[in-house]
Amino acid sequence: MNNILRNVLMRRSVSQFEERPIRDEDLMEILEEGKALSNAVNNQEWHFTILQNRKLIKQLYDVHTEQSSAIPDIKDFLPIEAPLLLIISGRKDNKFVEDAANMVFGSMMLVADKYGIGSCWLAAMPKLFETEAGKSVLDQMSVPRGYSPLCVGAFGYKKTVVATSVLSMEDNIVNIIK
Repeated sequence: MNNILRNVLMRRSVSQFEERPIRDEDLMEILEEGKALSNAVNNQEWHFTILQNRKLIKQLYDVHTEQSSAIPDIKDFLPIEAPLLLIISGRKDNKFVEDAANMVFGSMMLVADKYGIGSCWLAAMPKLFETEAGKSVLDQMSVPRGYSPLCVGAFGYKKTVVATSVLSMEDNIVNIIK
């Protein structure tokens, strides 16, 4: 099995992170390689916000906790100990921009794993930024005017190594229709 396929099959979401910040060199590799790996219809009009400010992460966590009972879609958890949140924003009026942002994020998750950095896609977090409380935190992040958060994820060095297994065709998850 080649390394890329092994990485795709073995990578798992991580929810427990070490407190230490991600090295700048590793972060730049994740960003550069991740941006180059995926795209949709050459749609590259996005903005990356790297949130490492503990105060802002705590504010987001508090807003998330406050809003999660009122808005069912944002009940997924927000790992407060994550040393870094990546927010990919774009212009929602661009065709396939959300798909492109999610593909880029998925690529960045694979690249991060190569450096021993865990990641977790926080699928419902963009909805949090649509609330008044979420907008007030977003206003502190310098997201360009006209851009909206499309994809959010947590990154950090893995606190624990998650046991993984490779899926097989016997798992009843594939139908082949000819």
